[in-house]
Amino acid sequence: MQNHEGLREFVGVVESNGFSAAAQVLQVSPSYVSRQVKQLESRLNTRLLHRTTRSVTLTDMGRVYYERSRAILDQLEALESDMADLQQRPKGLVRVTAAGLYAEQYVAPALAEFTARYPEVSIELDTGIGIVDIVAEGYDLAIRMTALQDSSLIARKVMPRRILVCGSPEYLKQNGTPKNPDELRSHNCLTLPDMPWRFACTENIRTVKVRGSWVSNNGKALVTAALHGIGLIRLSSYYIDKHLASGRLVPVLESYEVDDAATWIVYPDRHHLPTRVRFLIDHLADYLKRH
Repeated sequence: MQNHEGLREFVGVVESNGFSAAAQVLQVSPSYVSRQVKQLESRLNTRLLHRTTRSVTLTDMGRVYYERSRAILDQLEALESDMADLQQRPKGLVRVTAAGLYAEQYVAPALAEFTARYPEVSIELDTGIGIVDIVAEGYDLAIRMTALQDSSLIARKVMPRRILVCGSPEYLKQNGTPKNPDELRSHNCLTLPDMPWRFACTENIRTVKVRGSWVSNNGKALVTAALHGIGLIRLSSYYIDKHLASGRLVPVLESYEVDDAATWIVYPDRHHLPTRVRFLIDHLADYLKRH
């Protein structure tokens, strides 16, 4: 372990901008930090830091050594955390956000199963339909139906998802069945606000601007309207599967379905996720695939 002596102290000096500040973080004396860094430089036979009475800055070699050292310490901390996880049960609060019906039908049961297994974990579940800034609002993870836009987050793809256009047999009998997406312009399309209708046409994804007598931010409400023969809807399959199976709704334009829809678990990019969050992410991924 001698070759690793001074590593934490050196990284501490760089990240704390000084020997005294690093000593406070590491809970040792400034002289101990200084001695460890000097011995490290001596072993490496190179100067890692420029020291003045006012500041400490990295040399060119020091910058390279810092980047490698930081990576090594991250790996060691992750290993120590993993070892601790083997001896500890997850506990504490996990804040989750997931939208609407999917949250009700799938996420909530998955969370209930998890907390039954780990009773020291508590859950706060938000089921609003809006896209939440999970970092700014302090959420640990989100279940989302759209691809990741924010590069500061990590997205784990759980499974592909079908999005279907369908209508009641009565509506299709009275208004005809569209043969291609362009024909939707002559149909009453019941829509979610600001949710484009996208279709796979040859090698491209096309957006078709549709209109109708219903706009709602509630997918179940749109399903109810479609079941009454009011118009066509385009929704994720979990809204309509049982109605397709019973024949109360009929799918149309299936050959134009997009294949890029999916369910994602999204969480902040952190060096070390808390045990309870990491365990829950794995549990959700497994549960949602099974159901």
